[in-house]
Amino acid sequence: MTALNHAPALCMQERRQYRLLFWVIFVVFLIITPLARLLPSRWRPWPPVGDARLPLIAEARAVTHRVLPFAFL
Repeated sequence: MTALNHAPALCMQERRQYRLLFWVIFVVFLIITPLARLLPSRWRPWPPVGDARLPLIAEARAVTHRVLPFAFL
């Protein structure tokens, strides 16, 4: 029965860890994204998100969402 009582606490702890990891990676890509935009398109570190060019923060968020699942492999 004690394992069932600790399940919500573990879930909250995992959520905090995920959010922390998301924000750390997001800040890193927020710094890298403007630098990557200065590079020619064939040298960019990641493929374009879509057909249109996204705003800086949206592009950093999209790249973060693409990279974050690899942290859990």
